[in-house]
Amino acid sequence: MARQRGRRTDSTPKEKSAKSPVIEIEGEVVDSLPNTMFLVKPLGPDGKPLRIQTGDSDDEPKAILAHLAGKMRLRFIRIGVGDRVRLQLSPYDLSRGRITWRLRPERMER
Repeated sequence: MARQRGRRTDSTPKEKSAKSPVIEIEGEVVDSLPNTMFLVKPLGPDGKPLRIQTGDSDDEPKAILAHLAGKMRLRFIRIGVGDRVRLQLSPYDLSRGRITWRLRPERMER
């Protein structure tokens, strides 16, 4: 029998990977740290600070330690203090995240 070369063509569709689900929220950059790390204050849909339950009994919302995603590093997207960003949180540790998108600033009215 002749051996086939090239890609295999299975009739069954590929299954999705078993990655854990992520939580996407918006936030505002509070502080810039070395090595593309940022402190991000989570914001709700109305723009008010969002409190995330991490097990602590503090009344003040905590800042999330977030790093810049790889695609943003490759494209040299700059992020500064005061920028609104979209970040992903792992369900296992809600105090750390990954910045995946820089949101456009609100246009100033004339």
